[in-house]
Amino acid sequence: MNMPPFRASTISIFLFVGLIAFSGAGISAETGKVKADPGKNATWTGEGGMDNFIGTCSPCHGESGKGDGPLADALGEGVKARDLADAKYLSTKTDDELFKIIKFGGASVGLSPSMPSQQDTFTDAEIKQIVQYTRNSICKCKYEGKKK
Repeated sequence: MNMPPFRASTISIFLFVGLIAFSGAGISAETGKVKADPGKNATWTGEGGMDNFIGTCSPCHGESGKGDGPLADALGEGVKARDLADAKYLSTKTDDELFKIIKFGGASVGLSPSMPSQQDTFTDAEIKQIVQYTRNSICKCKYEGKKK
């Protein structure tokens, strides 16, 4: 069976259609990751936070946030990934504290240096979405103040 060879114009059409399809998807040229664009008036919702959490945070924290991800045992001797499903603990942390931990890393707030900075990975709006995803879907908690 003889099939006609692809012509340059056919390949160009496929490439053009592919570029059009992906141009609206918000793929970051820097990271190659799909980026949400909630706009400058974005609220702190968890929308979009799940994909970023699963893609970046779950290797250590696990998909359910319990600190049981596949890399959790590789953080160093005596270092354990935080159990983000622990509502009692997370309810003592403000959204701003969680934001700072994600953006600047654990060491920046006196926690483990094994928690890396994500400031070059996510926009501030995406970090806020991760915080809200964690609040709404993982710990199912809100800030209640410091426990004594």
